Amino acid sequence: MDRPVKSSGLNVSTERRNFRRCVFAVSVLLLAALGRAARAQDGADEETGLAVSMGYTGDLRRNTTGGLAVGTAYSDKLDLGASWTTNNLFSDGRFTTNLSVMHLGGDDISGEYVGDLHGINNIEAPDAWHLYEFWSEISFGGRSNTSLRLGVLDLNADFDTPVTSGLFVGSPHGIGTELSQTGGNGPAVWPVTGLGIRLAGQFSEGLHWRVGAFEGTPGGDEEDSFAAFELARGEGSLLIGELEYMSDRVNKFSLGTWSYSAAFDRLDAGLTTGPQTQHGNQGIYALVDLPLANVGPARIDGSLRAGVADARFNAVDEFLGATLVVSQPFASRPDDAFGLAVAYGHTGDLYRAVQAMAGIPAAGAETSYELTYRAPVTGWLTLAPSVQFVSNPGADLALRDAWVVGLRFELSHEKSWPMFAQRTAPSDPSVAQAKAE
Repeated sequence: MDRPVKSSGLNVSTERRNFRRCVFAVSVLLLAALGRAARAQDGADEETGLAVSMGYTGDLRRNTTGGLAVGTAYSDKLDLGASWTTNNLFSDGRFTTNLSVMHLGGDDISGEYVGDLHGINNIEAPDAWHLYEFWSEISFGGRSNTSLRLGVLDLNADFDTPVTSGLFVGSPHGIGTELSQTGGNGPAVWPVTGLGIRLAGQFSEGLHWRVGAFEGTPGGDEEDSFAAFELARGEGSLLIGELEYMSDRVNKFSLGTWSYSAAFDRLDAGLTTGPQTQHGNQGIYALVDLPLANVGPARIDGSLRAGVADARFNAVDEFLGATLVVSQPFASRPDDAFGLAVAYGHTGDLYRAVQAMAGIPAAGAETSYELTYRAPVTGWLTLAPSVQFVSNPGADLALRDAWVVGLRFELSHEKSWPMFAQRTAPSDPSVAQAKAE
């Protein structure tokens, strides 16, 4: 973690705060310029063409009690993207290419103050510019709706993708902790993505399938590298597949399985005389996401996700997440949404035994709770206050339970020009569902 370093004038923390202020100011100016351009060209055809997008997210969070220490952390994310789509390169297909870069910065609420396993803030990362995605995709096959995508990919853009739980700011509600913890450098998910290939299609209108192969160890040794691709035979690959069903009555049913081809060190490697390295780092996950009820203008959706991972290599061997979201709670606020989320991560017997050998009293699980309200203020500004509670942070019995309060704000805009390309960024899932009613 980064700590202030004294210098003749400014310390590192001050310099980074000044840099983030500059990034924020430039973001506002560029968003304003894009807004004027969009108003000048309303009504353009958005099927194909060039699209550029920009977004800035700021997140202020304070650990009020418990965890590692009481303190406040501000983190931010600047996204810049462009994509191009055309139907003219192939007789019966569509071609899309996409480029996305981002700057991440700020303080670590989990790393410095809470010490949790799940992740309190899903944009927490070391200060750096990153090549987030750079891929090309060919869609073909008529009714089978088959597509092939390859390049620098985010696994989580296609696999274990949230719907209702996308409202929340905690990391486990974007991708399950039992999957996000795996690998030598984590799987190829935000913020460290990697080379990959994904093939997707559908058996019927609502039943979809997708398979993918990704770098086994994405990124390099340095967390702050812009892009690093080190394909070594020993790193192997991460193979993943998923079936998904969606309909008017089902937001999403999905079942996925994943497996690393490489061998991994066991958690107790070096501590016992048994095998030190083994194959079999794999797991499965399932998601049920349903509309539950309509009460006046409000729509209520709920989700339940479960996953398991091999306890020989991973601290969390079982995960269970549940969310409940109310969209359009007031007729006068059709785009608002609020919800409650719970994430439970069970620690394996081997992990607890290794911690005990190190003199650390390990708990059997960490459980986090989150209450979030999301309110679009304008077409380009959204506010999301939240309260979070973590029981047994880090599954460490020496740490007290933590209470965290926070406020996130998002600035975003996208502009498209017909006959060059279009990629519409997904809106908040629960809000989109409310509009469809």
